[in-house]
Amino acid sequence: MIPLVSSCSDSHTPGDSSPDASGPSASAPVKHGPMFPECGGVTDQTIAQQTRVTGLVNTARNSVGCQWLAGGGILGPHFSFTWYRGSPIGRERKTEELSRANVSDINIGGHGGFIAQGNDPTLGNSLCEVGIQFDDDFFEWSISFADKPYPDPCDIAKDLARQTIANAK
Repeated sequence: MIPLVSSCSDSHTPGDSSPDASGPSASAPVKHGPMFPECGGVTDQTIAQQTRVTGLVNTARNSVGCQWLAGGGILGPHFSFTWYRGSPIGRERKTEELSRANVSDINIGGHGGFIAQGNDPTLGNSLCEVGIQFDDDFFEWSISFADKPYPDPCDIAKDLARQTIANAK
């Protein structure tokens, strides 16, 4: 299950004089990006159409993210949007680099970030995550399939990221 309460943690605390190399220092003011509507402005219907999965249930919906599961259960495909406020994208990318088959730079609508592909021995490239940075914030779309056949998860993640960027306020 993907946690929806945002913010990465580390040992860096306010007042610590050693800034995290992947994010702003404790003395630097955090510069937030735009606001995003609930679920990145993407509807349940759009998720069902893009993923071609029937019976999706939005099992988590709050100010920082949404998660859709087939039939509402944890077994099977899962799709999520998460918005990280004041959290460095670099740490998330490093985590992806340790756990995914391929991680590379991406630019969508003039906004940089990363795209990470996960490879399952029996399913192939069944997982894709796209993280897009806005100042000291970022959002991430995660698309993960559990059974063949399925559409290209990276095509879906990139398209949903484009929609979220267009919905920024």
